[in-house]
Amino acid sequence: MSETMHVSGTVQPRSPHQLRFNRKQPGTPPPRLDVPVRREFVHRPFADDILVTSWRRLDESHFSLTAQWPHDHGYFAPNRGRHHLILTGETIRQAGLLLSHTELGVPVGHHFILGDLVYTTHPEHLAVGSGPTSLTIDVTCSKMRMRAGAMAGGRFDMTIRKAGRIVATGHSSVTVTSPAVYRRIRGERLAARRTLAPLPAPVPPRLTGSVSDSDVLLSPTDRPDRWLLRVAPGHAAVVNPANDHVPGMVLLDAAQQAARILTVPDGFVPYAFGTDFRRYAEHDGPCVIEARRISSALPCSTTVQVTGSQGGHPVFVSTLTALDPRR
Repeated sequence: MSETMHVSGTVQPRSPHQLRFNRKQPGTPPPRLDVPVRREFVHRPFADDILVTSWRRLDESHFSLTAQWPHDHGYFAPNRGRHHLILTGETIRQAGLLLSHTELGVPVGHHFILGDLVYTTHPEHLAVGSGPTSLTIDVTCSKMRMRAGAMAGGRFDMTIRKAGRIVATGHSSVTVTSPAVYRRIRGERLAARRTLAPLPAPVPPRLTGSVSDSDVLLSPTDRPDRWLLRVAPGHAAVVNPANDHVPGMVLLDAAQQAARILTVPDGFVPYAFGTDFRRYAEHDGPCVIEARRISSALPCSTTVQVTGSQGGHPVFVSTLTALDPRR
């Protein structure tokens, strides 16, 4: 599963730091708290979707970042007065991309293949206020593979805090490829884009917690535990139009929507979410989403496993766990 940002034209830097990757000897460089985060660094085409706001290096493998979660985002709408579950995953994704480009030598235009994205939230600290939620993120880099002074792969472990209290912990594992390697991997699919064919009918938005039909990522089938992936064209909050495949964050959101539908009317609000990505989800064929309850390792909790497949091949496997509503 790749995270791709195609950049056209010339972007003028707002600071001399923005076009330089870190080439200093080990140590603690000056904080960069006044440097705005560019869209290219977090692979988001619109500034309103940028969650990470600053970064600074602490030592060779540790970094400190800041972020803000919106309280009124059009897509990542609060659920029962708490921040949307996907915001944590998107924050982890953006933080890893930002550090890769600004501190670990990865040029903008290289491609990121996401291996897994795993996180656990603390729901009691996820309350939405009347304004954006300010966060700090502690990041530890491990299993780093370097090639010619740039990261070729590694793992980012993160602890997200609000006012000193832990909001979430998690990690992501990525592999980086150059444009030339990516062209060889993708072949003819490199030019694939979403078609404008009519979308299949959506599941009712109230079942998925969505604001409107265009936010629903699932279409019903003849089975209550199986759906087809549907992605409305132009949905910039989850889709970069330049992607030659369905982005990983779309698959994560489809998984949490499927888990909610399966557990209606239990009020399933997951606090833990783990996903392994197996292959790309392509634009030119149906992606089947299936959900089932599995045994939970914790008492008084419910665990749902969601799988995506295409052409009989696995695309991703997600596991979501929620405390039972009576707790």
